[in-house]
Amino acid sequence: MSSRLNKIKKTEIDRGVLSQDTIKNSQGARSPADKTQACGASYTSKIKEVPEKSLDSKKDILKRFEDLLSIDKDLDEKTVRKHCGNISEFLDSINKPLIKIGKQDLRDWLRKYKENYAKATYANKVKTIRVFVRDFLGSDIAENFSIPQPKKNNQSVLSDQNLRKFYQDIQSDKYRAIFLFYASSGLRTSEVLNLTMEDVDFEKRMLIPKNRSRTKKSYVSFYNSESEEALDKFLPQRKPDDDKIFQVSRNVVAKTFRRISKRSGVKITPKMLRKWFCEKMRRLNVDRGYIDAFCGRVPKTVLDSHYSDFSPERLKEVYEKANIKVLDGE
Repeated sequence: MSSRLNKIKKTEIDRGVLSQDTIKNSQGARSPADKTQACGASYTSKIKEVPEKSLDSKKDILKRFEDLLSIDKDLDEKTVRKHCGNISEFLDSINKPLIKIGKQDLRDWLRKYKENYAKATYANKVKTIRVFVRDFLGSDIAENFSIPQPKKNNQSVLSDQNLRKFYQDIQSDKYRAIFLFYASSGLRTSEVLNLTMEDVDFEKRMLIPKNRSRTKKSYVSFYNSESEEALDKFLPQRKPDDDKIFQVSRNVVAKTFRRISKRSGVKITPKMLRKWFCEKMRRLNVDRGYIDAFCGRVPKTVLDSHYSDFSPERLKEVYEKANIKVLDGE
């Protein structure tokens, strides 16, 4: 009987199917390797704890998956939303009980993204599937799905001349300020747009973005006198019921930059301005460690252990000595 059961289990594993019978019949002795597969409780214990009806409810699945991501794995809110959105699409597409998901189901869903979408989008879907299958279902059938690596960006850094040409075609005070903040601070796209009035020390021109991710560390950065002048012109136009400085979404900013790019004949994105900031700071002989600090790329452990080197006072001194200019200078 034991030999027959082992053959059945091997067949199910080879097919990559999460069979109910296989799971129920495999609740005996477990090897050390089996015990390390799932994050927390194993999938077999989930079957015991959750009524079978819940397993077929998309709402319940998404709720428990969200809990795992936000509580067990402590992922940031944006990542949780992205993973849950992907799994919602996946569950709509397979039209079968959760416990019957097989490897081919995963392949079929991923195929349309691999063939019809950008590599970054496909990579995002693969990451979600691997987390869902491994950490939520307790299975390893998705572990050999490779996550495509982005191509090396060989795009040349923006010239100062093209930067100014783009700026001349910006027609609103808000977007002039946003543009200069990106170019003079080195902050990420979301960090600039998420800045609130409390995140800015206007006297010191210092930015203290809130941490939005466990893996990307933010400290402090600064903005230059050009940005300060543009911000002073824009601030009186803000709506009083929103504490965010720029009060605009990432998608709207991206669309606006595309329109300005078309009008000016110079393609620029917020991400390109961050890259320009890094290169400009290097040309101004700023040490790479300080550039990484301005861009929020230095781990908190390093910041804590080298506080005197990366204190706000020291970073302000380095920033002001560099005297970065976007619209003037070389």
